[in-house]
Amino acid sequence: MVRTQDVEEQLKRIGVNFQFFGRPELRELPHILIDGEQIEHVVRGRYEGGWAILCATDRRVLLIDKKPFYLTLEDMRYDMIADVEYNHRMIDATIRLGTVNKTLRFTAYNHGNLRLLTSFVQGRVMASRQQPQSVFQQQIQQAPQPAQLPVPQYEDIPVSEASTGQMLGQSAIQGILTQPAVPSPYGSMPVMIRRRVSRFY
Repeated sequence: MVRTQDVEEQLKRIGVNFQFFGRPELRELPHILIDGEQIEHVVRGRYEGGWAILCATDRRVLLIDKKPFYLTLEDMRYDMIADVEYNHRMIDATIRLGTVNKTLRFTAYNHGNLRLLTSFVQGRVMASRQQPQSVFQQQIQQAPQPAQLPVPQYEDIPVSEASTGQMLGQSAIQGILTQPAVPSPYGSMPVMIRRRVSRFY
């Protein structure tokens, strides 16, 4: 659990100071954030469930809707987000965050803050896509190379009874392989097709 004082300092750093609307949601942030998680953008607006705030941290996107008798919280990590869409109109702007199993639409009247949040989310999504590839390439480069086994050296051995027996065995195998193949009994039989015959014709 993060201290309330740390959350207030982070909100002051990014210039967020909600007086009435959005204040209950901000009070929930100390219970939701993880130690070391930094708040980057907070926008107040509405979604399909009513008014809420959209908070973008350095690790995830949080939708917090706090009402007197219930709390709605949606947590979307950046590696879960498949696409980001931003629509700007005269009065309001809308961001759409799509994942594999759900889509979040959030509309705000502060165009500038929502645009900054959208740019930040797009950058974090691109970074999460490129990071696994770079980590995988580093693991391949740091992986130990397989040791090369020494090539066995053979020496000439005079022909003896054992080697003669091996030669006879090889000739017997070649004789078996050169024998004509036995024809399959199923190859000469015609294909039988069963069908139901009516007694009336």
